Amino acid sequence: MNYRLLRIAGLFLIIWAGPVSLGLASEGVFCRFQFADEAFYGRVDGQSIHALSGAPWLGGKETGTTIALDAVKLLPPSEPRNVIGIAGAYASPDSNPPKTTRWFAKSTSGAATDGDEVPIPDSLDALKVEVELVIVIGEEIKDASPREAKNAIYGYATGTEIFGFVESYHRVAGEPEGREESLLAPALKLGDNFAPYGPFIYAGADWRDRDRSLSIVTPSGESRIEYRHNTSELLYPPEKMISDLSRVFTLEPGDVVFSGTTKAYIAEAGETVVTEVEGFGVLKNKITR
Repeated sequence: MNYRLLRIAGLFLIIWAGPVSLGLASEGVFCRFQFADEAFYGRVDGQSIHALSGAPWLGGKETGTTIALDAVKLLPPSEPRNVIGIAGAYASPDSNPPKTTRWFAKSTSGAATDGDEVPIPDSLDALKVEVELVIVIGEEIKDASPREAKNAIYGYATGTEIFGFVESYHRVAGEPEGREESLLAPALKLGDNFAPYGPFIYAGADWRDRDRSLSIVTPSGESRIEYRHNTSELLYPPEKMISDLSRVFTLEPGDVVFSGTTKAYIAEAGETVVTEVEGFGVLKNKITR
């Protein structure tokens, strides 16, 4: 669809404006945003958004409409059918890494972005948080080779992996400590807004040698945790991760893969989690009750 922006009585309106083709949106910085109660994709250029006719990985083209970035509400920058997390992604001096990627599923209701609050479920009293490089899929793939998987990666974003943990669940439920919970731990990764990413997708970017940083800010504004690490220590490149995943299930355009981390920290209600992957944007999400 193609839209044109009008200003009437101080308000901006997006309206249908007929077919315009300004080229396929195949590289650059992209977002998804809400305006006038509708959702759109756009290419970000400084403090402006150039509206697209659809998702850039599905052939969306610029429509000729431009809108100020601060005039919209940013949404999760894709609409994933699959949200996947990677386990054991980084090298450890004591580890004997497997030959294939290990992963777990997160809920699509976890998709969130910068500024979204993350509620602690009633079954928990705290959450754990991590900073991760997020891989965004641009085309449908199944049983892909690493080369095919690399071609299917549309871009990258900053991600905050959030999850409940067994000890917290046991405290709230009055369960005895030390129980083996083979199903509970992965199930506690499925909470609402537990997978913020974005706010932008950087298409055609290089993921290598990017600092990952995380801080937890108290209600008084002080940083309680400061963590920094680099993507150069990933055990497997993104194309290896995506290839391994595709050998089990189909990945589709807009799907996202959180590529893992080395450290998780506890965050409590009232605190704000700030994450950044160098060059890929900043996320700020308040933990709430």
